[in-house]
Amino acid sequence: MAKSIFTKLSRIALLNIEVYSAGVQTEREVPQAVLEVLSEKGYPTQDLEPLDCSLVPYEKLDILITLSSEARDQCPYHINHKRREHWVLEEVKDLTDLRALRDLRDSIEKSIKEFLKISSA
Repeated sequence: MAKSIFTKLSRIALLNIEVYSAGVQTEREVPQAVLEVLSEKGYPTQDLEPLDCSLVPYEKLDILITLSSEARDQCPYHINHKRREHWVLEEVKDLTDLRALRDLRDSIEKSIKEFLKISSA
């Protein structure tokens, strides 16, 4: 979810950046309900696939943002990181709960807009 939102909003901010979004415990595929709530706001869903944290090229990252305590603790620090942040977001346990997924989507969107200094208007 974060990759889709960050990619679209960074383009709105005229930034050309490579975005990685990974999980500590990844699903085999992106749940249909997640794709649905992303599509509701026009976020891209094609080519989204789960990525395990161990596959992220940490040495190439300038900025690392974690969204869960597990990710914060498991994602290694690297000397190349110019900035590292941890955003506290409510984890969705039931990936079929559209209301909870919408709330999470909106929280991620708000955090990214603040990070990129994009107006919510």
